[in-house]
Amino acid sequence: MKHTSHLTSTYAALRYGGASQARAGALLAIAPDEAQSQERIFNVARPGKTLDRMRPRFARHGAHVGAVLAAGGYPVLAR
Repeated sequence: MKHTSHLTSTYAALRYGGASQARAGALLAIAPDEAQSQERIFNVARPGKTLDRMRPRFARHGAHVGAVLAAGGYPVLAR
């Protein structure tokens, strides 16, 4: 399959939506080498952005994490 902006944007939407790399490739019915290519495009650094696209943005915010930890952290769900 040839690179198209539609394929690239659909792949990115699936990844941002929580699909793994393998699942996004399977949903789009693309070959593993094409999925690797799409993943490389997905991980291209953009100005002002970091490379970890799937990590929540707030998790990179040191002040926020410090405030949460100072307040006791996040509650643990009971089993």
